[in-house]
Parts: sequence; C-alpha cells; structure tokens
Amino acid sequence: MASGDVRRVSRKGRPNYAVEFKRALAMKACEAGVSVARLALENRINANLLFKWRRQYRAGLFGEPLAKHVVAEVPAPKPVALSKPAPAAFQLLPVVESMSATDAVPLRDRSAPRGIEVVFACATVRVAADADPALLRVVLDCLARRR
Repeated sequence: MASGDVRRVSRKGRPNYAVEFKRALAMKACEAGVSVARLALENRINANLLFKWRRQYRAGLFGEPLAKHVVAEVPAPKPVALSKPAPAAFQLLPVVESMSATDAVPLRDRSAPRGIEVVFACATVRVAADADPALLRVVLDCLARRR
C-alpha cells in the first residue's frame, strides 16, 4: 500500500482510502483468476471491504467501469431436443383390487365407546364423544395452570 493511499483517519479511527486506490483494487479484484482474499491481504485491508468496493465499482460508483470488468448477463440456456426419450428411472405397476368393499374388515369395533385420552404429568383426562365443550375447556384450563 502506497503512503498516499490513505487521505486521513476519521474520528472513529477508520482510514479513508482515496477513490483512485479503491478503483485500482476493485479493478484487480474483477479480473479472472484473482483471489479477492489474497489481494486484500496483500494490501492490508479486510476482504469484506474489498468485496464491497468491487460491488461499488461494478455499480459505477468509482467512475465508469471498464467494459472488460463489467459482468455481462449470462444468456439462458437453450433447450436441447433429445434424439430418444431418456430411460425411466422407475416403472409404474398396475393396481389390482384384491377384495371388494363388502369383504373389508372394519378398523375398529363400532360398538366401542368413542373418545380421547389426554395424559398430563399430573393427571389423565378421558373425554367421551358426547362431552360438554364448556366443561372440557374449564378442566383443560385448570390443568394448564397447574404446570
């Protein structure tokens, strides 16, 4: 880093670099094959700062960037027609119905009482299907306050 690269130090103790120095490093950072981290290390600046300068250079904040350093948009790839269809990675199997709906076994006995059971650390609550919702709300609120 040359002695004329830093103009002055701000009140916060941060150096203010000259625009020419920023532009020169940003141009080098835009070149193909250049390691931005190594370039920053060689010039005794933070790599994140150099990445910021490179973004600003590409945006034109340090003057007009040179044409070879401007990142051109990559065109979208053109679709390629395949000469033959790609082999399928899987094959669908036919569905065969093995039993009729009348032969199906019920999942649970219809005569058994319906309801749920809720297990807490301090209590177990069994709720029947015909339970009063207001009463259930009161019981659950009381159990929630116990924790």
